[in-house]
Amino acid sequence: MGTHRSASSSRGVSKGLVASVVAGLLLVAAVGGWFWLSGHSASSDRSAAGECVEGETTLAVTVDPEIATPVRTAAERYNATEPNVRDHCVSVAVAVQPSAAVMGAFASGKWDPRLGPQPALWIADSSRSVEQMRVPGLVEGAPASIASSPIVLAVPEQLRKSLEQAKIGWSDLPRLQQGSLDEIGLDGWGGLRMAVPAGDNTLAALLAVGSNVSGADPLDDEGAHSGQVVSAISRLTAGAPRSDDNSGAPASLVGAPGGASDAIHATPVTEQQLKASGGATAFRPDGAKLPVADYPAAVLTGSWVDRTQNLIAGIFAEYLRAPEQQKLFTDNGFEGALPTPAPVPPRSALDQVKSVLANPVLGVQSTVLLDTSAAMGATDGSLSRLNNALGALQSTMDTMPPNFGLGVWTYAGGQGGGNPYQVLSETAPLDQQHRTELLESLGNVTATSSSTDRTYPALEAAYRSAVTGHAQDRSNKLLLITGGPNDDSSISGDKLISDITAATDPAHPVRIDVIVVGGQGTPTLQTLAQQTGGSYTRLATSNDLTFGTAINQALTTP
Repeated sequence: MGTHRSASSSRGVSKGLVASVVAGLLLVAAVGGWFWLSGHSASSDRSAAGECVEGETTLAVTVDPEIATPVRTAAERYNATEPNVRDHCVSVAVAVQPSAAVMGAFASGKWDPRLGPQPALWIADSSRSVEQMRVPGLVEGAPASIASSPIVLAVPEQLRKSLEQAKIGWSDLPRLQQGSLDEIGLDGWGGLRMAVPAGDNTLAALLAVGSNVSGADPLDDEGAHSGQVVSAISRLTAGAPRSDDNSGAPASLVGAPGGASDAIHATPVTEQQLKASGGATAFRPDGAKLPVADYPAAVLTGSWVDRTQNLIAGIFAEYLRAPEQQKLFTDNGFEGALPTPAPVPPRSALDQVKSVLANPVLGVQSTVLLDTSAAMGATDGSLSRLNNALGALQSTMDTMPPNFGLGVWTYAGGQGGGNPYQVLSETAPLDQQHRTELLESLGNVTATSSSTDRTYPALEAAYRSAVTGHAQDRSNKLLLITGGPNDDSSISGDKLISDITAATDPAHPVRIDVIVVGGQGTPTLQTLAQQTGGSYTRLATSNDLTFGTAINQALTTP
């Protein structure tokens, strides 16, 4: 008969299986919970960002008036997107101030509250303004252009045609300014009347003149200080017609008939300004690329700018360069942003050009006082010191324009009639006749056998003559070249300083430059050079380029 299993031995569910199932369910629940928590956290973060958990922040932007309209429109567009950066709700506030005012405030180290809040982003009229303002650590990276406009000359149509037909370049403008437009067929117009109003447009035009004269583009410090560049810029700016319109807009040319009766014939402007104002046409000087207003966006890193604002400044600057915003600029007469930074002269060159603009110097007038004692007869290389000096003088004359003045005196232990010096050639402008006579005179100079010299009385006489013959609107100089001095005169060093101080006329300044070659020099000469604003150079030899360069700089640098 069949039997049943006892209850104690009945088969049940395995405990291991139950544990596995429970563990699996727990794992699923844990994973699901993790994903839910993660999603909830991300959603919370997004919600918190939208709610500006870090608060609101305003980017202060200061922009040049010329480009304010499209920048303001772009800022309104940007604000309408309700931008959020680093959990900050962002807005852009645009203040409009002339670049010169902003530049001056930053350069002085003291912000003027009347200019509005200190900006985290400054959009200047050009990179030239940024370079003049540049304070170490203030500008982050290289400011990039957001728009551009070439700088041209606004002129009447008749003048434009004549200038173009004559292929007039930037370096020709100073000659026309001081000369006559007859040479380009405009009889009766007189000289070119180009205005040079304060502002970046004028600075850019003068830099273009300097670059074309010196051959350095952009103009470097050496070129800016050279006599040729100083003379060219001075000839363009000295006596230029007055213009009170600092923007450079050609208001004075609107409706002008063009001719001898016009107060102003030309003024530097951007093409955008010319399009906006009308009344004149654009002349683009021949043979050189045009200077440009490049409107750089400079991201600033001052103590008033936090990391978030610094980041926003960079974001907004890029926003301005986007195609949608670039159309705002082109619709307002500008050209697009430059793809690469515009080359800019160093600040020292910019300052020099501005200095010449404020105080034109129509060349240099120099008198050379040349030691011909035995000290200069010493051999230096294959020639004597004196012959090396004569060669350097002749070489320098080749670079000096006709409006520069030059004269030469010689001295040694004694000259004819007991004089301590001889006037080899009177100081006068280097026209062709004077240049020829001077070269012939220099060719006859030889060293004497005198072991001593009379430097001090010769120097005093030459200085008094230079003061008496002072040339207006020129840098007046006296250059002493000596192999000593080995002065045996009755004039002491203190007496010489006293006499020259008494002879000094503030209205007719004369600078004393001293070059001592091979000799020991004296504190007296060094004091006189310093006292008159000149230079004191002591060299071991005349047989190298340093000697020739020192003479060239002394005679050609205002």
